[in-house]
Amino acid sequence: MKNIKTIPIFAIGTFGHCGIDWLHSLIDSHKEVLITPPLSFFRKIDILKKKKIYLDNYLSSQIIAKIISEELFQKSENKSYNLLKKNQSKSTFKKYIINFLNVEKNFSIEKRLFLAIHYAFAKINKINLNKIKIIVAHEHAPWNCYKYQKYFNSKFIFIIRDPRASIAGSMRVFKRYPNIPINFQIDMNLLFFISAQKFFKKMTKKKILVLRNEDMHKNLSAEMRKLSKWFGIRFSKSLLRSSFLGSKWIGESGYLSKTDLTKPYPKDYYKKTNIEKRWRSFLDKNTILVIETIFEKIMIQNKYQFDNKLNIASKLSAYLSLLFRFNDFKNLFLFIINLFKNIIRRNLIIFFPDLSRKIFNIL
Repeated sequence: MKNIKTIPIFAIGTFGHCGIDWLHSLIDSHKEVLITPPLSFFRKIDILKKKKIYLDNYLSSQIIAKIISEELFQKSENKSYNLLKKNQSKSTFKKYIINFLNVEKNFSIEKRLFLAIHYAFAKINKINLNKIKIIVAHEHAPWNCYKYQKYFNSKFIFIIRDPRASIAGSMRVFKRYPNIPINFQIDMNLLFFISAQKFFKKMTKKKILVLRNEDMHKNLSAEMRKLSKWFGIRFSKSLLRSSFLGSKWIGESGYLSKTDLTKPYPKDYYKKTNIEKRWRSFLDKNTILVIETIFEKIMIQNKYQFDNKLNIASKLSAYLSLLFRFNDFKNLFLFIINLFKNIIRRNLIIFFPDLSRKIFNIL
């Protein structure tokens, strides 16, 4: 039996609301890939630290398994995020984690635990590791992806989308949660794109592949052939079909449903003109100018067309809008406090994204 420690690990990440779950779902059923439902492993480790729970190799395997199990089996609104099938036992999964941790003790706790979870997933699903060529990890937040480089020397696949479409879709999702203020919505989108771009610039071409959401919709077969070559696996028609845990996945959309869809998309839903129509109906001209200014280099690099001819005057207007707009107005005192806070935070996000995330406790 192949040792799971020898299997190369790839990580998939995203620039924002770009379709990472869709990309994940296309990889799900490939016979040469070991991939769990969306795990965001290092984000879970950060969540534990925020709760003042610190994992290390001095803890017993039983305690480590108990702690991580409570995070792994949190209920999600999306069924596609559930780690186990209906007939599978949490206690059995935990037992497999303990068994692995008891045998493998010579790694950092992060590496041991990551491999233990994937070993348990393979065991409970009766996956023959001899047939597995790669492990693919879904790490949603781009600022955690460097940890895969640190612990596993991974390669990466990032998915990107026109920033205007991405941010419109994200804010459309946030509209379902009235308690989330507009300033958080804007700043989270800023941080995603800027952090992803910063990570991309640090990686060599041999380490990262970027797929455009629009190209996948235009010619999925060509993009998945490109992906399979990058992974070093054979191309399979399973890469053209969406599933989670092997079961068909219809998809999700910020415009159509709060969770996973139960009915197929309307015809031509992802036709280019229809996509553009949706984001244009959601964003005003000033917000479009802000997006195009802040993400100018990203848009040029990924060949997205601009609405605006950017010059010194238009860019100055956009930056001022970013700093002074997008603030919830509840009363004048809170407005002024939040305004100063937003100005500081947005400058930090643009120029020091890693520092901003730590100061403002964004996971």
